[in-house]
Amino acid sequence: MPIVRPSEDFSIVLAIAERDAYLVPKSLPSWLSLGAKDVVLCVDYPVSAQLLEAIRSASGGDSMVRILEVPENKEWLFRQALVRRTGFRAAKYDKVLTGDVDLVVNQKCLKAVEMVGEGNVGLVSLEKRRGGGTLGELIRNLSKKAIKVTKRRALFTGLYAVYKPYWLDTEKEEEVKMIPHPHSAGSLRGAARYLGEDVILRDYMRKMHKIVYLPDVGGKDLRIALEDRPVVQRKLGEGYFLDGRSLSFVLPRSILYARGTMLGVFCDLVVREHGVFFLLREFVLTIVSALGRIILPLFRGAGVKIRRFNQEAVGQ
Repeated sequence: MPIVRPSEDFSIVLAIAERDAYLVPKSLPSWLSLGAKDVVLCVDYPVSAQLLEAIRSASGGDSMVRILEVPENKEWLFRQALVRRTGFRAAKYDKVLTGDVDLVVNQKCLKAVEMVGEGNVGLVSLEKRRGGGTLGELIRNLSKKAIKVTKRRALFTGLYAVYKPYWLDTEKEEEVKMIPHPHSAGSLRGAARYLGEDVILRDYMRKMHKIVYLPDVGGKDLRIALEDRPVVQRKLGEGYFLDGRSLSFVLPRSILYARGTMLGVFCDLVVREHGVFFLLREFVLTIVSALGRIILPLFRGAGVKIRRFNQEAVGQ
């Protein structure tokens, strides 16, 4: 399929932390190759000489690149949320493509840019291929493919195009300020649990505008995604326990996304609260239920009639 060039000019917004200076030479050229007329690179204030040199070297003095230094603001619990939104406000154009500096992107991103702002579409998400080079990342990539086949729908990722007027119209800044940092201490419950600042943006957007999930792979991660890192997996496990989720809910997700730490934390809390035998019973029931969902359709497909016995039948 030929690449669709955007009919309108657009901005790119990237947030770059000081510790990620080593990623700039690997990823920034791919973002610049998309042809945006405005590239906003959001960095900490004051920016270090090391990061500044990395940007200048990787951009080759591109006149479209603007370095935006974002001062500290204690009103925001999660700095990443502040930095990205500061970049959105500074963007010159209504159509904005955003992601992270650990992503090497490709021309398929332009398809998302073209779609936002048309037909009430406020956000268009692209797929991304997991990186990191580990067995866990291989499993996650395979499981994502399986999910797309069974659900016939792509998943939301942190690589997306957004229509700036719709974002300004829907998101509530005072609530976004309270998004906690994913590494913050303490267990969180329900909606307060860390979901990702981009997920919060999407949830606000879809209340009034359309969200599109493209199956196109727009980029590749250079490292393990935030939600798959052990510290965030632990918080997810704690959150699922506090929300009263069952093992039948947590176990499939831990397998599909290779999140062993999440499952371990959840099971540990279940044992502390209910005991070992309760957990073992949950494991057995979950496995039996899963096997039933797999085996019964096979029997029906083979034309085997399955009789259901109830109390009346037994009494006869």
